[in-house]
Amino acid sequence: MQPVSPGAFRFYLAILAVVALAALAGAPTARAQQPAATSGGLEEVIVTAQKREQNLQEIGISLSAVSGSDLTDLGVVNATDITKSMPAVVLTQPNGPSSFSLAIRGVVQNDFADHQESPAAIYVDDVYVSQMIGLAFSTFDIDRVEVLRGPQGTLFGRNATGGLAHFISRRPTDETSGYMDVTFGQRNLLRVEGAFGGALADGIDARIAFQTNHYDPLFKNVFGPASDAENGNDWGLRGQLLFKLPDSSQLLLVGRLSRTDVHAGSWETLTTKNIAPGIDVFVAPNEDFYGTCAGCNASGLPNSGPFVIRDSISGFTKLKGGGLTAKYTRDLSGTALTVIGDYTSLRKDYQEDSDASPVTLFQFFNGSKVNQESVEARLNGGDKKLNWTAGVYGLRIDGDYYEGWLGPTFFSAEEFDNSANPNGCLPPPAQCVYLAGAWPTGTPPHWNDHVADPATGAYPATRSPYELKTTSYAGFGQVEYRFSDLIGLTLGARITEDKKDYHFTWFPYEYFPLSTTGQTVRLTRVAGLPLSTDYANSRSDTLYTGKAQVDFHLTSDVLAYAGVNRGVKGGGYTAPLFPISITDKTTLTFRPEKLTSYEVGFKSEYLDHRLRLNGAAYYYDYKDYQALIYTVSLEQLIVNADARHVGAELEGEWAPTAAWRFGAGVAYVDAVVKDVDTRGNGVHADYTPGNAPRWSANALARYTFAIGSGHLALQVDGNYLSRFWFNLSDLPVVEQSAFGVANVRANYTPPSGKLEIGVSVENLADKHYGTMGFDNTSINGLAQVYPGMPRWFKAHINYHF
Repeated sequence: MQPVSPGAFRFYLAILAVVALAALAGAPTARAQQPAATSGGLEEVIVTAQKREQNLQEIGISLSAVSGSDLTDLGVVNATDITKSMPAVVLTQPNGPSSFSLAIRGVVQNDFADHQESPAAIYVDDVYVSQMIGLAFSTFDIDRVEVLRGPQGTLFGRNATGGLAHFISRRPTDETSGYMDVTFGQRNLLRVEGAFGGALADGIDARIAFQTNHYDPLFKNVFGPASDAENGNDWGLRGQLLFKLPDSSQLLLVGRLSRTDVHAGSWETLTTKNIAPGIDVFVAPNEDFYGTCAGCNASGLPNSGPFVIRDSISGFTKLKGGGLTAKYTRDLSGTALTVIGDYTSLRKDYQEDSDASPVTLFQFFNGSKVNQESVEARLNGGDKKLNWTAGVYGLRIDGDYYEGWLGPTFFSAEEFDNSANPNGCLPPPAQCVYLAGAWPTGTPPHWNDHVADPATGAYPATRSPYELKTTSYAGFGQVEYRFSDLIGLTLGARITEDKKDYHFTWFPYEYFPLSTTGQTVRLTRVAGLPLSTDYANSRSDTLYTGKAQVDFHLTSDVLAYAGVNRGVKGGGYTAPLFPISITDKTTLTFRPEKLTSYEVGFKSEYLDHRLRLNGAAYYYDYKDYQALIYTVSLEQLIVNADARHVGAELEGEWAPTAAWRFGAGVAYVDAVVKDVDTRGNGVHADYTPGNAPRWSANALARYTFAIGSGHLALQVDGNYLSRFWFNLSDLPVVEQSAFGVANVRANYTPPSGKLEIGVSVENLADKHYGTMGFDNTSINGLAQVYPGMPRWFKAHINYHF
């Protein structure tokens, strides 16, 4: 572990003193913890954040946990919706609905290449989900979601630098139970979710759950042959068998399938221009910068407006997922053995109209075929004074990926490297290679080239297939020792061997839109460039993570903690979208990032367990932070740079009576990536990471009262994000201004208690905001924005037994 820097040490002591004083000041009101309150109090929350069941309030980790019933009350239907209820957790969507990741405390990975793993790890039923498309799933029959903030590398591994989210399904029991929930609303929404379970035979319990979701497109295509887009069309299925074996052992088998097939790849557009090297700004409404029309981009189109597209092709997202998990547990005379094995298969095909115009100028596509296998074996033991965990872990990811684009803008092939192509040359030291249009028309740089080869009817394109094979092995251990009723110590460490084998290739080709057989003609890569030949490489990294923390159990209801934690994210490779722009192959690989976190926090309950207040403050010292940059030529590269994050969060819950419940959270993040060239033009500066708002907050208020023999629950909830940037440039064209979203809900439960009828309005004020954006000024003078959900009226009926 790295030594504590003087600045971090002073920060550490100052915050610890404040936390201790605040906790001690509240100590006289604290009383012994109870498992659950019977009248108006807050229930005990049991989590598995340290690989065993514990009370959330007794763990020195900044942790939010939301139960399945609370997820329903918050309208959470997708894995990404958890950001509605947790501070310092922000959604990022590099490819609209086809890939997702979470930014936790400003730690994020927003590369749209599918092979990159997120530093905010995702787990589903104890299994690590390596691919960003793995977060594109609906939540159904969920027991709870746990979100851990801060590095979790000791117990969870190499890619939990920023934290993790763990989705845990309801387990089978021997009691017959189930439910059916039907939701309908605007845009012909129909979502059906259900589950049924119970004893299948003596010693065998089973549970099956499903969901299906459909709604009409959000985007209207007003000019162009493509269809309307961003609809809902997905389903998921999960089956579980629990075998109760001799010697207090159990075997749980979980099988899962999911499918998504939607019109996608839609972006709102805003007209932009370049005013200095690497500096792009918006074009004024009355400015004719491109000589096309006032306020228009180089394709002659004005700003699109909310949920409007003018596309020439129908984009799509097609996802297929499946897998099988086996979890074996056994009590070995007070020591718990757990073995988890998993096989996961994920498939993705995605295409979008990136130029957002009625012509074929630049249309991005990508996809993947990934098989993942993992196994973990661990032992847990201990008593009230000493608890320990030790284990081993293995992971194999076999990924075949592809990406590319249709259209002549960046086209390059030997067949068109001739003086008759008037589109200019690559800069030195490259040879004079003519680009951007196999059959150009008009005036260079031919922004509107879309004319097919008159002889063949073919259009140009480029495709980059590549492979990444990852093998990772780790051993880990953690000890928690209680010296006295007041002081406890936690020490943990993990060592990981990470190996990656990478092979990247690309080729230009012609495709024939009118072909009924998918005909293509492969062309020859331009010679004389670094990537005129394939790129193959391997890297092996030994990664160390660790944790040292002191807990202060000030009373039975007040815990303060202070610790140092080290997290790591493995090194890797970039998949360049425009291979001809790469002038140095060494830029295609990047080193592991290392994060040392200094954190203090407290957890407390007051007023006879009616008030819960938890908080934390931290200082992050990053070495070799993996910073995603977009060069002026629109190439995406990951470069290593140092970074610093300082922040804090506070969460509270209050249940003054059985009728009222309040919840709120607020987080502050000040994050800086240091001395990085974000545009690839030699200009270095400090920047704010993408999707890292300085302030984030959430709030909820619910009032439940009797109506006859039944009861009615009224709820208002919402969240707020201060301004942030979609990527690492701090440019106005990728900036999202501050916004808040409020929702209202009402649920009625008749006297039987088995039926619930509810209505809701989500995004009550119809606030328009973006969740992701890109600066495409150098293509045809525009910025892309993918919007969040508009206002939505919904109703649901739920029957459970």
